[in-house]
Amino acid sequence: MKLAVAVACALALASACHGLQLGYYKRSCPRVEAIVRDEVKKFVYKDAGVGAGLIRLVFHDCFVE
Repeated sequence: MKLAVAVACALALASACHGLQLGYYKRSCPRVEAIVRDEVKKFVYKDAGVGAGLIRLVFHDCFVE
């Protein structure tokens, strides 16, 4: 459950950044979001700090823009 919340937060934060949106690759690579989500889950299960690092990365990228 915690992972689902972390992934949902990361996706919400990513969509808040200018230029990023869910479904952007829908035509060119329809499964990309599922692939990325599955890979993130896999690494967060191994090391929970990965999720926190991704959230920090998204915040940093948004603020830099």
